[in-house]
Amino acid sequence: MLVKSVFGKSVFALATCLLLMPTAASVAATNNSDLSRGTAKILSASWGLNGGNSCPSGGSGFDNVPVTFNWFIDPASVAPTDFLITRDDGTTANPACALLFPPDEKNERQTIDLVGDFGDPAGVRPITLTITGELKGRAMTSTHWQKIPAGLTHAIDQIEAAPYIADAWMLTSKMLKGDKNRCTVGKNFVRVVWSNGMTAYPNGDEVGAAVVDSYSAVFTLPDGKTIIVKPLAVGDLADHSKTSMDDNMHDLCLPGLPKGAKLSEVRIGASMLRDPNGDPNAAQQFKL
Repeated sequence: MLVKSVFGKSVFALATCLLLMPTAASVAATNNSDLSRGTAKILSASWGLNGGNSCPSGGSGFDNVPVTFNWFIDPASVAPTDFLITRDDGTTANPACALLFPPDEKNERQTIDLVGDFGDPAGVRPITLTITGELKGRAMTSTHWQKIPAGLTHAIDQIEAAPYIADAWMLTSKMLKGDKNRCTVGKNFVRVVWSNGMTAYPNGDEVGAAVVDSYSAVFTLPDGKTIIVKPLAVGDLADHSKTSMDDNMHDLCLPGLPKGAKLSEVRIGASMLRDPNGDPNAAQQFKL
């Protein structure tokens, strides 16, 4: 589903952007999605819910920890034994399952949802994630899978923590081919990846015009100047039948941009979105 902005501020930003363009024709921004992605990294690991999750293979009442990488992950390489959760008392656990869900589209494969018995807010808590198996992955515009060696580790954001933007990059037209939730307006498309599944604050509804209007993308031009561009709409919404299953990714549908413009920052105001635990986001100024 696509949600468009109905606020005058977005229209003004579009007009400003068009005035900055070197010609009347729309120009695609430089794709810098693979910059600084030479090696695999874990960008976030966040405790989503305490209980309330289940595995397709069986079992329920589990916790979940979505883990976001800077690479796409090969689904065929994913197994629960590839991930180890360490708790604050020194005990460890493998997830009961490791899912490419709810972010389940081909251009969303940088987040793996770990589901299992990891701890409890009132007791022992999960604090660290470690990769223990041989996953395979690739940078966004690469075509070759590479081994991700065991040993990568990342602290786990606690369940009360505010959600945050973990990554942002330019989607290519090829990546959007066949995507039923893709942007249907705009010339350039920015993927915004959050640390947790996101819905509108405070009620957990689907994202609407207020969120669209709050987002902005900052681009740096070849001469060093920057421009702030408001999205025409936000795509990659209503991925599933229930809002509670919304994933952690939004697509900003942007107008044409000046030649050579490079994405340098994504912004959104505070208390626009909430994670599955109901925690609102702080204001974000995510710099690439």
